[in-house]
Amino acid sequence: MATDPKNCPICNWSADEVKMQNSGEFRGLKIDCPRCGSYELIGPEAIAMSFEWESDLRNALSCAARQASTSGQPIRIVENNAADLARSHMNTRVSENQERLLRMVERMAVRPNQAAIFWPAKDFTLIDCYNTDEFAWHINALIGQGLLSRTGSASIDLRLTADGWSRVQPSPQSGGIPGQCFVAMWFGDEMRVAYEEGIKPAITKAGCFPIRIDQKEHNNEIPDEIMAEIRNSQFMVADFTGQRLGVYYEAGFAMGLGRKVIWCCRKDQIDKLHFDTNHKNHIDWENPEDLRTRLYTRIRATILDMK
Repeated sequence: MATDPKNCPICNWSADEVKMQNSGEFRGLKIDCPRCGSYELIGPEAIAMSFEWESDLRNALSCAARQASTSGQPIRIVENNAADLARSHMNTRVSENQERLLRMVERMAVRPNQAAIFWPAKDFTLIDCYNTDEFAWHINALIGQGLLSRTGSASIDLRLTADGWSRVQPSPQSGGIPGQCFVAMWFGDEMRVAYEEGIKPAITKAGCFPIRIDQKEHNNEIPDEIMAEIRNSQFMVADFTGQRLGVYYEAGFAMGLGRKVIWCCRKDQIDKLHFDTNHKNHIDWENPEDLRTRLYTRIRATILDMK
């Protein structure tokens, strides 16, 4: 399906509402589209290929572009990478899309009984939907489950019900060995001092004991051992310095078990945190001593008082 060259190259949104300008690179375009968000189309090959994209690729790529733009990391379409960018937004599970929508309403509404406002024609790409009917289907399904309520006509105003809030903010579950703390962090040399002089002494001073998987002797597969020790732990310290994907995964697993997570990140990397977690109350430390003092205080205030 070829598009009008003045319209959005991905979704064909009318040029009247699309901003297109030179990106500063040779034959590079920076595009701002109400449906696809901000993205770049770089080079004559990519621009030429954009006229030949099939509808399924356009639909998935629109979702990829909008969600990346919303997270503050716009995609760059170069040469023939469009299919790679779109792949993870094809055939998304229904449950995953609905979970994303619930958590989006949580972030946008912030407080109970406040609404998150969506405009169907442009906002269905915020989750992996290909049209407004599919977006409405997910909304109606969540309403039918008693997790959302809806008002509005031109816009869709969504509110989490009491059951919806319980779904996205489940009550902590008891469990784990009292005092055991799983430490999820970047194990690079750059973080050695932060652990030895910051994280470890803060945990031990609080009367707890840290578990770091790279310092534990075992004969099991490492992912299995990580999951087992998170289950065994009363709480977790997760430091996101270095933006390691494993730390995000382990923190999410701990939260799913109802374990408390203490969020940390070196101050010069706070602005790199992923949008799904950057609203958490991170200890934004500047040096190991600062980390040690503040982490000890946080453990005392949020973990030990719960015993």
